[in-house]
Amino acid sequence: MRGIVLAVLLVLAGATSAISAAPDAASYPTAAAALASLRAKPGVKTSIQSGWTLIEDAATLSLWSFPPTGHPAYPAAVQRRVVQEGSELVIRMNVLCEASKAACDALVADFEVLNGRVRKEMQR
Repeated sequence: MRGIVLAVLLVLAGATSAISAAPDAASYPTAAAALASLRAKPGVKTSIQSGWTLIEDAATLSLWSFPPTGHPAYPAAVQRRVVQEGSELVIRMNVLCEASKAACDALVADFEVLNGRVRKEMQR
């Protein structure tokens, strides 16, 4: 999953199309509601990588990640967006996690590591 996430975020970072407003993970009552809404949205690309459902929304420069049912943080939705701040591209992350606090904290920590790798790649 890490390779596909890195590739998609780097592609999104290089996108030159206008960015439309995007609801973030907190806009949905549940991870299942976020997943259903995104799957119904025209123009998104959905894939499964190592059991994770990944949804690329190029219109909002967002990559959504949903863990598989056996994952400790299930159900959860992690949204990452590439955002221009001044002259820099940064990754903004929103998380909706319905599991235990410990599982959700571990999920966030794992994604922070991934985000760090993406930031390094974007600086090259």
